[in-house]
Amino acid sequence: MIRRTLLAVLVAGAVIAGAVTPAGAIPPPPPGGDLLIVFAYYADSAKTQVIGQSWTGCGQPAGSWGVTSGIRQVFFTPC
Repeated sequence: MIRRTLLAVLVAGAVIAGAVTPAGAIPPPPPGGDLLIVFAYYADSAKTQVIGQSWTGCGQPAGSWGVTSGIRQVFFTPC
């Protein structure tokens, strides 16, 4: 009886652990594509004025304009 209960608990745990997907900081690219990762930099925490951007991805050279430090927000755009 104890062996069956232990086995049932282990099997249930394995099923639950197998169903959980790992969290990722960067979402996966869309099917058959890549992502353009854009960092927008703002003048204040209210994010009312963009003062610069930097980007990378989509098989293109990375680039930037303006001030690339300070309060930042990340955008992921399919190519």
